[in-house]
Amino acid sequence: MGGGKRQGASTLRSLANIVIIDDDYALEILADNLRFRGHAVRRIASAAEALRDISKIASTDLIILDIIMECRDTPMEESISGGLATGMAVFRAVRSQNANIPILAYSATQDSHIIDVLKNDKNTRFMAKWGSPTLQDIATTVNRLLGVADTAEEPTVFIVHGHNDELKLQLKNYLQNVIGLPEPIILHEKPSMGKTIIEKFEEYAFRSNLAFVLLTPDDRMAVSTDTELVKRQARQNVIFEMGFFIGALGRRTGRVLLLHSGPLDLPSDLSGVIYIDISKGIEAAGEEIRRELNYVLNK
Repeated sequence: MGGGKRQGASTLRSLANIVIIDDDYALEILADNLRFRGHAVRRIASAAEALRDISKIASTDLIILDIIMECRDTPMEESISGGLATGMAVFRAVRSQNANIPILAYSATQDSHIIDVLKNDKNTRFMAKWGSPTLQDIATTVNRLLGVADTAEEPTVFIVHGHNDELKLQLKNYLQNVIGLPEPIILHEKPSMGKTIIEKFEEYAFRSNLAFVLLTPDDRMAVSTDTELVKRQARQNVIFEMGFFIGALGRRTGRVLLLHSGPLDLPSDLSGVIYIDISKGIEAAGEEIRRELNYVLNK
């Protein structure tokens, strides 16, 4: 492989060598997501490190490049800006060796001059971090830059659940046997293979493009006086995993479906997000679930 669009690639899983240059550790989430899509990904955590290895970087298939990074050991003209243009040193170094390699400039920069320079490069695409693109948006852009055709994405469902095993199995059965989706992922049913719980969760979560979150009243919420009716909330693992999927798949994509049952204190900072009431069972809420899925899978 080497610089530019690859020939004969026709599926989402076609392997490409990708380098991510970004000092934000959160980009490891993107790196892992691209790995699970079949790409070989290396993340470089500084512009200085990238400049030391520029020849090898310039011979890969695609670069994902941040612009705003720490400016230690980078050329003076980028350092003057306090790191706001550090990535441009890497950009110019790459282009001096390879004019054709696709570059996805994924950055929070709002400098119109820099953005114009990037957009005027025929093999560079600028994507703003402040636009909050989803991992799917980024993966689609990566594949287009590589010349890899997007295919219809097979839904891979992850079920986040607490202690209500009956609702969990109802949901799994409904999705698999009524709607006809592939078997959903339920974490405790999968082999651990020596991984910690968080490592196992991350592995299967990154494979998923749909998440159903079962919010059931599993934990008691104690207050200092305890004079009112005691409220209940979902398990802490459910709240954590819900937040993970909202961040990974995007709040506005419709790919995270929140199902709730019983007397439950719902997270206040998610006001406005659509919840589906499953207090009468999964089948009773089936039409609403099907409607939301049709929107997500057919848009």
